[in-house]
Amino acid sequence: MGLWLGSSLTAFGMQTDPSTGPSSAVEAAGDIGFQARASDRSATPSEIATAGFFVALASFNSAVNAQRYLTTPPQALPSDLVAQLRALSAANGLHRVVVGPFAGEREARDALARARAGGLSDAWFLRGTPVEVSSAARAASAPDERVAVVPTLAIASAPADTRSRTELPSTPALNAPQMTQQGSAAASTGRGALPAQLELVSADTEVLRLQRLPADARITVDGHIDEAVWSRIPAINDFVVIEPDTLQPGAHETRMQVTYSDEGLYVAARNFQPAQTLVQRLSGRDVRDNRDSFSITLDTSGEGRYGFWFGVNLGDSLMDGTVLPERTFSSDWDGPWYGRSRALADGWSVEFFIPWGIVSMPAADEVRRIGMYVSRKVAYLDERWAWPALAPTQSKFMSALSQIEMRDVKPRQQYNVYPFVATAYDWVDGEPRYRAGVDAFWRPSSNFQINATLNPDFGNVESDDVIINLTATETFFPEKRLFFLEGQEIFVASPRADTRGRGVGNAGLPYTMVNTRRIGGRPRAPSVGPGVEVPQRELVQPTELQGAFKTTGQLGRLRYGFMGAFEEDVKFDVLDNGVDINLGQPGNDYGVARLLYEDSEGEGYKAVGVLSTAVLNEAGDAVAHGVDLHYLSPRGGVKIDSQIMTSDIDGIEQGYGGFLDFEFTYRQGLKHRVGLEYFDEHIDINDLGFLQRNDEYRIRSALQWTKSDLGWARENQFDVRGFLQKNISESLFTGGGIFFSNRTNLNDLSQVVARVNFFAPVYDDLNSFGNGTYRVEERVVGDFSWESDTTQAWSVRTGLVYAEEHLGAPSYTGSLGVTWRPHDRFSLEASAAYTQSDGWLLHQGADLMATFDTEQWIPRLSLEYYFSARQQIRLAVQWVGIRAVEKDFFRIPGAPGDLLPITKPVGAGFRDDYSFAVSQYAIQARYRWEIAPLSDVFLVYTRQADLRTALGEAGFTDIFDDAIRDPLADVFVLKVRYRFGS
Repeated sequence: MGLWLGSSLTAFGMQTDPSTGPSSAVEAAGDIGFQARASDRSATPSEIATAGFFVALASFNSAVNAQRYLTTPPQALPSDLVAQLRALSAANGLHRVVVGPFAGEREARDALARARAGGLSDAWFLRGTPVEVSSAARAASAPDERVAVVPTLAIASAPADTRSRTELPSTPALNAPQMTQQGSAAASTGRGALPAQLELVSADTEVLRLQRLPADARITVDGHIDEAVWSRIPAINDFVVIEPDTLQPGAHETRMQVTYSDEGLYVAARNFQPAQTLVQRLSGRDVRDNRDSFSITLDTSGEGRYGFWFGVNLGDSLMDGTVLPERTFSSDWDGPWYGRSRALADGWSVEFFIPWGIVSMPAADEVRRIGMYVSRKVAYLDERWAWPALAPTQSKFMSALSQIEMRDVKPRQQYNVYPFVATAYDWVDGEPRYRAGVDAFWRPSSNFQINATLNPDFGNVESDDVIINLTATETFFPEKRLFFLEGQEIFVASPRADTRGRGVGNAGLPYTMVNTRRIGGRPRAPSVGPGVEVPQRELVQPTELQGAFKTTGQLGRLRYGFMGAFEEDVKFDVLDNGVDINLGQPGNDYGVARLLYEDSEGEGYKAVGVLSTAVLNEAGDAVAHGVDLHYLSPRGGVKIDSQIMTSDIDGIEQGYGGFLDFEFTYRQGLKHRVGLEYFDEHIDINDLGFLQRNDEYRIRSALQWTKSDLGWARENQFDVRGFLQKNISESLFTGGGIFFSNRTNLNDLSQVVARVNFFAPVYDDLNSFGNGTYRVEERVVGDFSWESDTTQAWSVRTGLVYAEEHLGAPSYTGSLGVTWRPHDRFSLEASAAYTQSDGWLLHQGADLMATFDTEQWIPRLSLEYYFSARQQIRLAVQWVGIRAVEKDFFRIPGAPGDLLPITKPVGAGFRDDYSFAVSQYAIQARYRWEIAPLSDVFLVYTRQADLRTALGEAGFTDIFDDAIRDPLADVFVLKVRYRFGS
């Protein structure tokens, strides 16, 4: 079928599997695909042996070399197995030397174990129906070869699941596949209609030339792999364990098939495992959980430059996102594609349909190649299996994906229009609000697209986590708005822009010139005179947008992106000496431009990019420019990323800064990162970007060592990192420490995490809010946490933290969380954390600092119920309450040095009591119904408060009650959004 492309190794032409070394075609616990070629003679019934199981020892291009192996078998092979040696010729032209057949799988597995124990570690397991060819036939068909055995493959099949199905509407312009909606928890009574003759493709194939779906064939994407066309599509079953990174064959067979049409890519997979081990949990889109799932990553650039990933969880909850070199995954992107799953008596099955029109691809001639990676999460084992074998501990990913080849894929012009209507009632204001708008998407070709939104409504359908931050460092909140997520990957200028990762070490806050949460965010505080009071809720209200647009595309090796957004003018309801008045303030206009040149020839990756941002306002403009450089060595052992940037803000001197990062992968599981950075005291990109601080230069290092299959544990990851930092303006040591982290995944699927952090004594030049620099003590922070097996109906997590405050006082935190999932449609999560500190140091204005004895409670509650994967009810409650009692007082010295102890100041300008209380909560009840891909109905009730008051005699109950009575927001929203288009 043209799907096998082997390469000759050694003088004997031995074949190799890249994941396991010479002569090993991953064991993969499954039927290995032997099929006679059209030129081969058909076997007579007398020549057919009974179904058997084999141990394979080697693969060769030449039957002569296979025969030579037979005549000189390895000495490590037990003598009784030598007697059963034979050669088999496969449909791909390879010749395999095997031992067998054995009557049962156990006998073959025992023989495999004996062969490996004797030193034949590359032996693997085969299952099939051999066809022995008579001597006369051998002479006629291969007169120059001593061996020419032609085996075939028979796979037992059972009747298809014939339950009734309800057809969902398809998208006519796409000629999309028929969709069905079913009770995904129900199991079929058999395997379904498996192909009777199915060729299985090995991972040693360099390029898979996909078969095009016949014009008269139709695939219904419903999780049933029962269409006749699948019987003619080869399957891939070389899945190995990558998490933990043992690279051993999975315990159960995975059989994946791929085909395509003018409209898109079809993927189907049969995932075998005992039915009682299936873990099915429904959730919203892009929610990560420990459950059975199947995902696909496509390098649509074909050159390791950019791509998309798609996942279907058992139960039909979907996940998707983008991926950039080399392994920068993001779940921010959502696309209109189709995926369904089905529980079966011996596992589960899944089908995908990915329209070409929803992904970016370069222009191509008759032949198009794209990269592909497929993984399967097996929850009850807490393992991930993948093809090809690219473990997270390896250096390369996008540049090492398997290549699939298709012909005449010419995506047609695509368009989507998303009108919406929304109404909201705010009980704080006591008035309703109405809004209508539209989002539009147009892709006239595969390498160009335009997005636009008019009068968008972005608020009140999903709330952020409650975080109380009394420091000078800003809190970062991720983007959640669909318009800004679509195509955002082009504006990601370095891996530092995305700090999410699977490592146990703390990645820190992002460095990025484009933080779209600034757009339509909190307005600038108005300038007011004495006697004018601006209520807090006026300062936290989101700014409405008039509209926004985004254009992304590709010209050869050059990719580009442009974005603009325009805010409405802001109105503040304020009190002027007790009288209600209205103040106006112009909104911001935003612009972003991006150019990126990429070169991935020679198996490595090189790129240079330019990024410019502008925030325009009548009060002053802020402009920033950056140049970024990227390099990945051909073998993936060295990775370099760098960005140099400058800012120009009206009224502020132009600033400069940048960073240079090196990443070295010494071997699988051992990775080292080194970073250098410099930002002068004038650079400021935070009008549209995010930078934790300026006025610093720093060196930082992180070493991560991951080891799997330890016997006493499944995986252990050890991380040691540290940094040294000085400020530029005063040349003072402002940061430094060394941090040890260790995460152990135990054999019972529980997890233990331990961390110990040592902070050096440093000068703090931030938390005085511009009122001087003072010295803080060395500190130690240690924490320990344990989490039970999350696949069970009940799971528990608990943790203890000991931390020293900035002046050495101790702090203790204890936490406990419980999750209850009695079945796949319902989950209840409850947790609480309690902190007690004997000396929390906070700025109190001017040069005054004070410490506080504090107590803090953080309870959380989340309840979710799913009618289906696309219809849910969710209740989320989070509260943070703090009681802080004044303790000691200090002055910031005139020159950098230790804080100066003083008695409590009294008199004009000082408070009688500095003790305070903080009460912040968010309550949200949400109903969401995804009536079609990216088409939703929302009913959302949100209540939020952020109350800071004098403590007095208040207890935690009083603090909570006060916030309940004085909310910042108390809003009910109804929003309907529907997608029309191709």
